[in-house]
Amino acid sequence: MKMIVIADDFTGANDTGVQLAKKGARTDVVLNDSPRSIQRTDVLVINTESRALTAAMAKAKVTAALRPYCQSDAPPLVYKKIDSTFRGNVGAEVEAAMNACGAQLAIVAAAIPAAGRVTRNGQCWVNGVPLAETEFASDPKTPIVSSHIKTLIGLQSDYPVYELDLLTVRGGKLGAELQQIGRTGPAMVVVDAENDGDLALLAQATLQLSARYLLVGAAGLANALPASCYLATRQRLPVLVVAGSMSEATQQQILFAAEEKLLGVVEVDVEGLLQPSRQHAQEAIAHQATAVLRDGQHCVLRTCRDANARQMIDLLCERHHLTRQQLGDRISEALGAITLAIINQSQIGGLFLTGGDIAIAVARALGAEGYRITHEVAPCVPCGTFVNSEIDDLPVITKAGGFGGASTLRDALYFIEEMYSGK
Repeated sequence: MKMIVIADDFTGANDTGVQLAKKGARTDVVLNDSPRSIQRTDVLVINTESRALTAAMAKAKVTAALRPYCQSDAPPLVYKKIDSTFRGNVGAEVEAAMNACGAQLAIVAAAIPAAGRVTRNGQCWVNGVPLAETEFASDPKTPIVSSHIKTLIGLQSDYPVYELDLLTVRGGKLGAELQQIGRTGPAMVVVDAENDGDLALLAQATLQLSARYLLVGAAGLANALPASCYLATRQRLPVLVVAGSMSEATQQQILFAAEEKLLGVVEVDVEGLLQPSRQHAQEAIAHQATAVLRDGQHCVLRTCRDANARQMIDLLCERHHLTRQQLGDRISEALGAITLAIINQSQIGGLFLTGGDIAIAVARALGAEGYRITHEVAPCVPCGTFVNSEIDDLPVITKAGGFGGASTLRDALYFIEEMYSGK
């Protein structure tokens, strides 16, 4: 995730998020600050629903939403989405966002020229009328008391607020001016903008800044941002294959794929999964698989290497006092837990699950509520996504153990790779 947007209402979250989504960013708008999965998200938009709260409550909401994401070694760029007519707790929320992400400078540019909202001489104008003279002055929840943006911010924050006029924006030294203000310590700066070109100049100027900064605006500034601010370089992510089937067809498919693809095979010690110390065995398998995936290789968890493994079933049942059904359930449950552990420790591009018991065990381990079918990779081999699961909408291919020809696994890996190359 390269960018996080904190909005104070749902429609505002959407109208800003769409500016990034239309340029190819995977943009997820969430309704709480603890989304289940953001592994493939370029831009995370969180709606704090705080516009009509007290200033203190709004600050707490923003702080709580940002804290988990700003403590990492590589924190995302933070964009504080505000209402273009400055309704709500703008000063309080911007100050809270600055403190949460450690920004020295908040750059405030709320203009949306296409919607008739511009900033001129530090004042907000709506369709040529000063803000305080429009209907927004009598908003039933958050009335506006001034057209002067610095005044509105100052109602809820003691941070110094600077102003940069259009002459500065268009004069070629905007970056230097912002850099200088950023050196003064925590501060906010209101930037004039009358057209989209002004916002584009501002967006480019922010790229020169060395001090940590917070972007503050609405849809206009978001639309002006260069793609490098929010789009990560697309990369091919490896696929995790969980081969729980003991069929000969599955074994041949793994061997065929290994001849052509960068494929790492992790042998699963089935008996180790039945021991009282099976947690250690599961952790060891997850560790091996994670190492393979981090090297960029597709990874196969293989429970059956040859026909001898199939002949061990009765012996394992006798040794551990289990029926065949109980044995299968125990192994499937363990593989589900291992798959979840691997996903939590690495990035994958998709799942290939073979064997019905294994597929349903993995689905349950990932918290899936269902399976949404979208394609057919090969005859009777569907590709889809787990509904509301820990892996969001990553592609998941399922295959009955005995189905498919020798090339089925290889073709499935190509299928997922092509899905990535097309995005």
